[in-house]
Amino acid sequence: YWDQELGERLKALRGANSVRSISEKTAQLGERISHQYIHMLEEPERYENSAATVSFPKISVLLKALDSSIEEFLSTAVTIVSIPS
Repeated sequence: YWDQELGERLKALRGANSVRSISEKTAQLGERISHQYIHMLEEPERYENSAATVSFPKISVLLKALDSSIEEFLSTAVTIVSIPS
């Protein structure tokens, strides 16, 4: 499930790079992800038709364009809450 926390992490990874430049990089990697779609992922709460889920191939190519990996992205984005026994 794609949420605001994942969107914020994606935006942090993008840093000072423009959304359009990342879109161009995804095209060079073989699967263009539009700058509009990247915006929707970064700020899902702003878009009524925002994606609830993201396919593995899309997030994989997007993370490659950001010089990151799925493992790094998920390990820093996911918070595990332990429930006391």
